[in-house]
Amino acid sequence: MAKGKTDGRRSNGGARQGAGRKPKHEEEKLNNLFVEAVKRITGNEDDQEAKIDILVQLWETSSRGQIFIAEHLFGKPKENVDVNVNNNYPDLSNITNDELERLINESEPKN
Repeated sequence: MAKGKTDGRRSNGGARQGAGRKPKHEEEKLNNLFVEAVKRITGNEDDQEAKIDILVQLWETSSRGQIFIAEHLFGKPKENVDVNVNNNYPDLSNITNDELERLINESEPKN
């Protein structure tokens, strides 16, 4: 059997251009950019001290900053989302064509 799709489809699945994790050097470049910004904000030339200073500022000035730090240190807690929908609509899954016609005729305005 020949490799590839026999029905003419192309580019279905597999590696795609630009997909996946960015190269390590790009991550390091972005990290260095943030470290430089933190150093300017705090006025501290030492990388580690500048990071500590910015975290202390976040912690002391904002409750949202405290949440941000806690989520990154300890991991974000699992969130439960309620997907149950309570509606007042009748179940129409078993409606017959005759019943549907009757409902449509009842809803049409009378002249």
